[in-house]
Amino acid sequence: MRDNGPQLSELSKKSTEIEERRVPSLHSFIVLRKEHFGGYMFNPYVPPEIKLEQIRFKIATLCDGRCTLEEIKNIIGKDLEHSKEYIDVLVNSNINSFNSQFAVYWREEKLESPTDFRFLHGNPSNLKRDRQLSAPLFVIWEITGACNLRCKHCLSDSGKLHSNELNTQEAKKLIDTLEMMKVFNISFSGGEPLIRPDIFELLEYASQKRIGIDLLTNGALITKETIDRLENTNIFHLQVSIDGIGKTHDNFRGIKGSYERAVNAIKLLRDANYGVAISSAVTKQNIDEIPKIIDMADDLGASSYKTTFFMPTGRGKDNVDDLIVTPRDVKKFTFMMIEKKKEIGDKINISCETDYPWLVESTDKEIFNSLKTEDSSKIGCTAGNSSFYITPDGKITPCPFLRKFVAGDIRIKDVKEIWDNSPAFDIFRNITRGDLKGKCSGCKYLGISCYGGCRAAALAHTGDLYAEDPLCWKHIAQ
Repeated sequence: MRDNGPQLSELSKKSTEIEERRVPSLHSFIVLRKEHFGGYMFNPYVPPEIKLEQIRFKIATLCDGRCTLEEIKNIIGKDLEHSKEYIDVLVNSNINSFNSQFAVYWREEKLESPTDFRFLHGNPSNLKRDRQLSAPLFVIWEITGACNLRCKHCLSDSGKLHSNELNTQEAKKLIDTLEMMKVFNISFSGGEPLIRPDIFELLEYASQKRIGIDLLTNGALITKETIDRLENTNIFHLQVSIDGIGKTHDNFRGIKGSYERAVNAIKLLRDANYGVAISSAVTKQNIDEIPKIIDMADDLGASSYKTTFFMPTGRGKDNVDDLIVTPRDVKKFTFMMIEKKKEIGDKINISCETDYPWLVESTDKEIFNSLKTEDSSKIGCTAGNSSFYITPDGKITPCPFLRKFVAGDIRIKDVKEIWDNSPAFDIFRNITRGDLKGKCSGCKYLGISCYGGCRAAALAHTGDLYAEDPLCWKHIAQ
């Protein structure tokens, strides 16, 4: 029998050499953003953003069309002074990872004009503290105060059009600025965003940018005509609010028939192949109906389900006695959601904000990790740290529930300047263990599993930003 070993080995070597001469290049819609730890890569078509440490980020920047795979390995090899085998695996695995995010394509020739990833806003190391990001990861934009419903919990007391809302040109300029800052996602909310006359013009304008967009709606205005207009945008997912089954929802939303319209909206969106997230504000009135809402979400083909706890702000301050939940309610809710997750499996992504799963010591870690509750190694939530909120008239605040902390006005000051230097944001970027009061101050979970509780909830319930989290059930967990 003839031995073909040498010939096969030679063919394999030539194949490897050809592969090494190919040029990995990031697609033009990919966003790279430099940070002190490395940076982020973002594909607006496949969110969320990917966090990259220094070497991974450098590999990404080298995928600009000017380097072959072999040249990238040589550059990284000189930086790390490691074995060729290690560098081969490191570079190949990272580029394969980028490819799995549909970020990379391969060229046979180098680009004449390499991709310019221009890091427009300077060196992140110049910011006031090491962990401060150069820009938020996402923003929530209350595009209008007008609304067609009268929800009992409404944080902004929406209903009428605000007197001084940003006009179309101001809104477009803000979108330009957010893209230039390399913000990754804008959530258009309200009020009811679909009431705004130029909403589709703004959504279409934002869709031309390298930025992800989504829409938060009560569903009442979703029609076939609405969906036809959405076809001209890059919106792939919408969030529809459902706060109870039938009359519970209608009573909460203040308009008879709102439940039926919301369900119909979900069906229309599903049939048009949009991803739908259903969200619920958890209150005393609907907490026991949440499992039924999850079943309904499953039946309707929703892709995800999320909950937030009622916050006594805005119109909600007038309905505290009817809606407010207690730490005991939250504890019951946590166990209920864990059991529901076991039952529902992977059919729907379930996200529960602030239900304190780390307090359930006997819970299967895989189960409560799958609830996608944020883990944090620091004190302070996303407010003013990785996100901010924009009011209809262009004020910037840390989050929707912290409106009294105005960081700046986009009509007066540059958004980047507001982000980098606002004293209002500094409050939330510099919270320490010593600032917190009550049970939060000495909690063993602080800075490990818990980021210090919800400061907005503390303020709304007690009037003190640094008070203990009023919904945490650690003290009744035993």
